[in-house]
Amino acid sequence: MFDTEREIKDTKIHLCLDCGKCTVVCPVAQYEPEFTPRLIAQRRLRRDSSRPHDDTIWSCLNCYMCVERCNYHVKFPEFIQILRAEAFSEGVQPQCSHGGALQSLMHLMSLEELKQDRMGWLPQDIELSEPCDTIFFIGCAPYFDIIFGDLGVNTLAGIKGALRLLNRAQIPFTVLDNERCCGRDLLLQGDREGFLALARANMEEFARHGIKKIITNCPEGHYTLKVEYPAILGNAGIEVMHLTEVIAPLLQSGEMSLGRIEKTATYHDPCTLGRCSRIFDQPRQILGGLTGLEFVEMEESREKSLCCGASPWVNCGAVNREIQKQRLAQAEATGAEILVTTCPKCQIHLKCAQKRSDGKAPQIEIQDLAELAARALD
Repeated sequence: MFDTEREIKDTKIHLCLDCGKCTVVCPVAQYEPEFTPRLIAQRRLRRDSSRPHDDTIWSCLNCYMCVERCNYHVKFPEFIQILRAEAFSEGVQPQCSHGGALQSLMHLMSLEELKQDRMGWLPQDIELSEPCDTIFFIGCAPYFDIIFGDLGVNTLAGIKGALRLLNRAQIPFTVLDNERCCGRDLLLQGDREGFLALARANMEEFARHGIKKIITNCPEGHYTLKVEYPAILGNAGIEVMHLTEVIAPLLQSGEMSLGRIEKTATYHDPCTLGRCSRIFDQPRQILGGLTGLEFVEMEESREKSLCCGASPWVNCGAVNREIQKQRLAQAEATGAEILVTTCPKCQIHLKCAQKRSDGKAPQIEIQDLAELAARALD
């Protein structure tokens, strides 16, 4: 299924020149001098025998900032994924964050006979449609809140908000109590077999329930289900939409309205939702639908948005912290009271930076867009 050399050729990495534009905009390269995309490419293409395994490949955030800047459209993040898969297949693995708890959880969820009990949090006021060929893909939020409870993370609040927005919009949907993690983190760190196990389990679950449409709140779940699954497993004819793509048009047309929120907010574009999926306007349209909300943009936004410093739960260290503090400082500079995002991992990493910085990182409130919008429904 995977042909390494063909995949490398498809990334157009051979077109990489010495211009250094990718290095200039790379957030990692600002703090880690050894991380230079063009040099990583040269080492692999020349098969540098003195460095059989390039340790710098684990530092890439897959933020796609380099792709945004490259005149030759070199797919460097995909190139990095291939190098990681190559290293992983040879027994070389990165240092997992949080003791490898997330990786263990993902592998457990790939078990064929798994029967989960993960819906105890579902509010009784949420109306599900049975039967229904549209589902809301919950993702890993129920597990995030347990693992990162010490950070004050409440990613389920965003999920509950998303479900309430769908109910208010009178969009029929249901949820699957045995869905699995989408597997994107395993794919990004090079564990292709682990990713495939999760992808196949999910696709079997979707087929068993006759699913035709999936709505997500997590940007990574959205991109993985919409792009990665069809690319690797084939097109199953399932439409995948992000929540903002569903709600924003209803607000724009006047078919749906939100209430009042007396706050000043700025918006953080998640890399996967923004630069990967090109969803920039819809989140801002939802914020614009909140009466009384003053919206201010950060210095770096939309296509130029700075990454939250996240990686697929690997190699999270001092460089990542510096990127996160830089992003929090940009949010604080706007004068906003709330930093709004649509990505649970962005929340986790930025809140982690706030807590681990001994008060040196700006302590701006961080909230999920769906949670904020749902609050205004009342």
